[in-house]
Amino acid sequence: MDYYKGRLSLSDEVYNQILEQITSGEWKVGDKLPSESKLCSMFGVSRTSVRAALQNLQGSGIVVTMQGVGSFVHRNPEQGVTNEEPPEALKSSDISSEEFKEFFEFRQAIEFKAIEFFVRRATKENEDVLKDLVEKMQEAAKIDDRASFTQYDLDFHMAIIEGAKNVFLYNSMLNYKDIFSHYMEEITRLTDKPLTVLAEEHVELYTYLIEKKPKWAKDYLFCDNTYYHVAYFNGR
Repeated sequence: MDYYKGRLSLSDEVYNQILEQITSGEWKVGDKLPSESKLCSMFGVSRTSVRAALQNLQGSGIVVTMQGVGSFVHRNPEQGVTNEEPPEALKSSDISSEEFKEFFEFRQAIEFKAIEFFVRRATKENEDVLKDLVEKMQEAAKIDDRASFTQYDLDFHMAIIEGAKNVFLYNSMLNYKDIFSHYMEEITRLTDKPLTVLAEEHVELYTYLIEKKPKWAKDYLFCDNTYYHVAYFNGR
């Protein structure tokens, strides 16, 4: 019996291994974790052990989970807290979970199709507009100018739709531009990600578009927005 004293349970071992992936930066804030079955295969344990580990990680605020969607990295303990945590009231939003979900579905219908057209139809001028906006986001991020960053973020995504060269797609989103702007403002206000990280995410999205990788761009946007839904709007 002495042999077993001090040994970690399988769920604790899985917890520590997932935590190591997060603290090392292998899995970053906003990244979706592999599925439960994939984690079982990776660590050679049962689904029960994986679920217990994920529940502990969720309890620690390190991951957030939504049934039927999956688990996402929410916090890297090694990075600490850069700013004083705002009061809970300031972390709430007037956008409900259902409203966020429905607007994102609308956005997928418009912007995801626009991405497919952008990589086929965009001119050098359209690409230069995106590049300029990414650089402006990086500059705004350096001085933590959230208002300007949010405006450039909105302009970036509208520029993608405009570059698709389909007036109906563009006008459809233009009709909801005020809602889109508010949606962006809330994400930027609520997220724990530094603006510099958000700016780099847009660099990555810009790169996928310029390299003509529409599937990668759409997958990236889908995962990113699903994380925000799970982390900040789920249950509101």
